[in-house]
Amino acid sequence: MDNEQKNTPAISVIIPMYNVEKYVGECLDSLLAQTFQDFEVIVVDDKSSDNSPEIVDGYKERFSGRLKLIRSQKNSGGCAVPRNIGFGFAHGKYIFFLDADDLITKTAFEELYKIAEDFQADVVHCEQRYDFFDSTKDFSKLKPKTFQRGKLVTKPTLETDDITKRISDFHEVRYLWYAWNKLIRREFLTENHIENPEVTNIEDMLFTCYLVACADRYVRVPNIVNFYRKRPGSITFERLEAEKHVRRWLRALINGFDHAEKFFNGRKFFRENPIVKFLALDSFINYCTNYFKEIYTNYSPVEFDEIIREEFANAKNPLGLHAFIFAMMNVYRQTILRLHPEAISG
Repeated sequence: MDNEQKNTPAISVIIPMYNVEKYVGECLDSLLAQTFQDFEVIVVDDKSSDNSPEIVDGYKERFSGRLKLIRSQKNSGGCAVPRNIGFGFAHGKYIFFLDADDLITKTAFEELYKIAEDFQADVVHCEQRYDFFDSTKDFSKLKPKTFQRGKLVTKPTLETDDITKRISDFHEVRYLWYAWNKLIRREFLTENHIENPEVTNIEDMLFTCYLVACADRYVRVPNIVNFYRKRPGSITFERLEAEKHVRRWLRALINGFDHAEKFFNGRKFFRENPIVKFLALDSFINYCTNYFKEIYTNYSPVEFDEIIREEFANAKNPLGLHAFIFAMMNVYRQTILRLHPEAISG
């Protein structure tokens, strides 16, 4: 047992990878440059068709046995599956997800690990990031970015243990919900059966919502450790033709809702507080439907109806989503009538 504890790294870095031969070397270099080196690296290749795996193989000697490459037999089309595969091989006290085309600051692990230990945190949550392009020359001139709303913390701050308040804040976009802006205690994930939902587009949002809902000690920090690469061809910035785009987001909506409903229904707090569950699910629904707005006008109501009917017909269990949408419509109607009583006929 003593030897096992001694050989357990402080951090397991899990990197999903697909066709990033131009970038993965820079990502690994940023890990080698860390001032805190008590970590292992698990790269899960999602069946790349370029030389990404060979490049990772070439780094193994430099990591002195701390770098593992796992090759998937088929491409999953996203980050969730390789992240979950990598988690199965992780031994660290904490988990850090890192995308294969991104970088981290030299002191990232030193800073986050100290905060995690000081607070005995389940989750350490960074509220900002740096964005950069391939053409970026001077990283010192980058300005912090966030889509998180509200006031940012100026020092490590332990979140309230009021789950209702947390979910309400999540609904108001008070959490930056990437998977890769957090240091997470591995046993916390295991004990709460939290994994990356294997759905397209939206897995990071659901994953973060689960963390917010379950963590006893959730710590926000002002530290900025992530360099987020914005590039054409990445999953985030992939340009799809309109119909394919709609269908992809409809599948994310249907499958993601099913995953989230099962997750929350499996927890006593949310069974006893359905309004709080409603808020969590509403956050997810709003985000998905916002992506339809830019292309909704490209279709007639009849065309859009056909696409929706086809996708719902192929869904494994759309009944929960049907019920939720009906409830949302009823709430919306009641709100309108309350604010505009003159609209009530008779």
